[in-house]
Amino acid sequence: MSKKVRDYLFLIFITLFIGATVIISLYASGYKLNLSWPLKFNRLLIKTGMLTVDSQPSGAVVYLNDHPRGDTTLRFWRKEYLTTAAKIKNLLPGEYVLRLEKTGYWPFQKRITILSGQTTFAEEINLFRSDEPLLVATTGQGEVSLSFDHKYLYESGASRLINLKGSQIKKLAATADTPGTWLKNSEKILVGGQLFDLEKNSQINYREIIGAETTNWHLDESDNRLFYQNKNTISYFRLDQRVSLVALSGENYLTYEPRGDDLFTVVNDQGKIILKKYSLKEQKLLAELTLPSIGQYKFISDGQKRLTLYDQQNKTLYLINPTDFNTKTVIQNVFGWQWLNEETIIYNNNWELYTYNLGDNNSLLITRFSEKIEKIIWHQANNYLIFSTAKNLNTIDLTSGTITTILRADQISSPVLDDKNDYLYFLAGIGKQIGIYKIVLQ
Repeated sequence: MSKKVRDYLFLIFITLFIGATVIISLYASGYKLNLSWPLKFNRLLIKTGMLTVDSQPSGAVVYLNDHPRGDTTLRFWRKEYLTTAAKIKNLLPGEYVLRLEKTGYWPFQKRITILSGQTTFAEEINLFRSDEPLLVATTGQGEVSLSFDHKYLYESGASRLINLKGSQIKKLAATADTPGTWLKNSEKILVGGQLFDLEKNSQINYREIIGAETTNWHLDESDNRLFYQNKNTISYFRLDQRVSLVALSGENYLTYEPRGDDLFTVVNDQGKIILKKYSLKEQKLLAELTLPSIGQYKFISDGQKRLTLYDQQNKTLYLINPTDFNTKTVIQNVFGWQWLNEETIIYNNNWELYTYNLGDNNSLLITRFSEKIEKIIWHQANNYLIFSTAKNLNTIDLTSGTITTILRADQISSPVLDDKNDYLYFLAGIGKQIGIYKIVLQ
């Protein structure tokens, strides 16, 4: 080989080495050649972006624009795909369709935007199981509620209790369609003036003790008092002393809610509807607030600091400071709601979902749906919303607005969430079988 040939080869090697070094350095710095046609020389070299994606559960295959991403960290002779949790570097800026797929789960899809020199985060994505629902009990009807210890279901339409561990069914001696109130600190439920103790398999009928005309029962667990209404009188029964005392009397009480030493009532005073606050200890009126005279009002005991008063006739929600009636929030056209925290609720009308911030009195539209929304449930642990229609169960990721339909059936109603075990219970007609079903969410 002549010296001239050797010199040429040396120059070629040096040129290739320098070129490769520049390309590798640019790639490592986040730049990439944009060879899309027609070529634009001012955009031939572009600063790329990065995507960080994660899901619950993990292990979902990552697709971008319908193409699975290869896992370059594995051996090159094995074709493997990138799964969550994952980081994808050197993506050209622009819009992409991100899709996650995992066997046994519904696919997730959303549009993302990759920005030059920045990292796009698509994390905390929830994937939902695509299993068939399991039948818990046949001929379900009415409303379903779950005990605080997640062991029992109460079905109001048939007045029966279902042990979820052993699937045993216990028929209660209560009138059908009577709502039940679960006690927080025990395996007890109050149904129409009867207290059922599931742990001891016993019951006490307070209506027989106090009187058959009594209605509107409220159990104050903290002070061992059972409140009830008898026409124009509100009284309470001391469970430890087995004695009844009159709390208020002489007015047309539409609804009431006891809170410690205070008793809140809504009364009809000759056509005027008034919210009143009484002190049980001092036996005097502390405050009052005039409400619209046309309405059907009901207190909702939801464990919040504010009073929750709902006008069922006009679909209006009142959120009132119990220490200052002038501090109140009024939201109209509300068919259902859930608290996210002490300052934020999610509510729905027929076809729309909104968030409402009580701090700045700001309402924000989340999404519109093509079917009438029946009920909404907030999954606090995993940070997503479940909502039902007459024939669908759906979830929505509030961050991305992505809606996943997890079940279609002939009829669906009264979903309740067991967020401890990640089960969703509901009444449904599936095929020819009507009953209470459950599905595993994640």
